[in-house]
Amino acid sequence: MITVPVFIIIFIIFIAWTQYEMKKSSREAQKVEDAFWAREEAANHAPKQDISNLPLLSFDETVIPKPPEGLIADGDDISSYIKELTALIREPMVDLSEYTNTDLKLAYGIGNFKTLSDYDSNYSSFLLLMTNLARAYERREMHELAVETYRSALKCGSVKLNDYTGLAEVYLAMDEPSRVSELIEEVENSDNPRKDGVVEALRRVLAKYQ
Repeated sequence: MITVPVFIIIFIIFIAWTQYEMKKSSREAQKVEDAFWAREEAANHAPKQDISNLPLLSFDETVIPKPPEGLIADGDDISSYIKELTALIREPMVDLSEYTNTDLKLAYGIGNFKTLSDYDSNYSSFLLLMTNLARAYERREMHELAVETYRSALKCGSVKLNDYTGLAEVYLAMDEPSRVSELIEEVENSDNPRKDGVVEALRRVLAKYQ
């Protein structure tokens, strides 16, 4: 009678188990992929829905902090950002960041996809320009205007980490760490879905000052 060493038996069992798990994982991945393409196919044939009652975002020029007249020359980066923002706020905007492309088509129909994507792009561009304007003020050491711009961006719906940390850095440049502490408390009491990460980042910014 031939006795098979225990380690060989264990090795064979391990190989068999590994192959089983690989096949199982492959089947599950295939199911996920099939489900994705099924939803995408349905989305690409979704009927056009009425979007006339879509809650569009509307901002006026007061959300764009501007320097005193004559302080910034025409063609300066600050002047350019203000000009772009002034034009952009006249365009329709909507925040669709919580939707995937597939979700968007399923909800509103393939016929509305480009229109809604443009509206969402307008909003994203608006927030980006506000951040750029705040940074431009910060580079010029126009700290109050930088604070006002970051604050305005957040009030207009920005949840970007860079806007929070940028605001905190301006407060520290003004030697006002207490305002960073107040900002941390403000975020902690907010409904920002990413507030834990924002609070942690703000504490790191404050720690560098202390």
